[in-house]
Amino acid sequence: MDTYVTDYLAKSDENFALYEFLKDSNKFDGWQLVAIFYSALCIAKAYLYNKKFPKNSINSHDSIKNWLASETEAKRLNVLYYYESLYRDSRDARYSTKKISKARISKALENYEVVKKLLVIE
Repeated sequence: MDTYVTDYLAKSDENFALYEFLKDSNKFDGWQLVAIFYSALCIAKAYLYNKKFPKNSINSHDSIKNWLASETEAKRLNVLYYYESLYRDSRDARYSTKKISKARISKALENYEVVKKLLVIE
C-alpha cells in the first residue's frame, strides 16, 4: 500500500481520536464536527490515492469533491452526498455562530460511518 494511503488513514484515525477526546470532555461541539469531517476527508484522500489519482491533483476541498463526483465507484455509491453534508457541517461549525446540537453531531457520525464504509481501501 502506498505511503500516502497509509499516512492519510493514520491521520484519519488521529482526527477521529480528537473527536472522541472532545466528546468525552463534553466540550467544543463545533470542533467535534470539524474533527469528524477531517477524519472523513483523510479517508477520501487515502481512497483517491489508492486509486492512483495524481498526488498533486488532490489538494483542495473542491478537488476532493470533484474526484468523488467523477471516480466510477465513488460516483456509483453517491459518496459525495454524505461527504458534502460533513463538509457543510464543518463549515458551519467553523464560520457560523449557530449552536451545534448533539443531534447534528449524531447525524454527522452517521454520515461519517457511511463514507468510511463506502470508501473501502483494499
